[in-house]
Amino acid sequence: MPKADIGSGKRINTKDFEKIQLRVGTIASIKAHPKIKSAYVLLVDTSAADEDVQIVANLADSYNINELLGKQVIVVCNLAPVDIKGEESQGMLLVTHAGKKTILLGPHAKTAPGTRVSGLMNGTFHHHERN
Repeated sequence: MPKADIGSGKRINTKDFEKIQLRVGTIASIKAHPKIKSAYVLLVDTSAADEDVQIVANLADSYNINELLGKQVIVVCNLAPVDIKGEESQGMLLVTHAGKKTILLGPHAKTAPGTRVSGLMNGTFHHHERN
């Protein structure tokens, strides 16, 4: 059986994975970060909370604002907020890279904001909470 190359990463079990709250979000608004040229401040509708999640992300070198408005993304919702040069970031976007370009990960089909993202293994779903 082939093994995945996890590089310097450490293996986790499904209980560790279930601690991460992943949700589909839709980028509702976006502005340039006032102090970081390569960053945007995004408000992402995750419908899991009463208000949008604010996320600071270095996306300006890969996307213009019009490309991002309305785009669906995957958000890590249960991270502790951090201050990034005067703007609070309350979550994290999942991305990959193609050369120097950052590529946002999202659902392949239109999905309701707030929909939980889970893992599937041996027919069993792994996620943090039940809807």
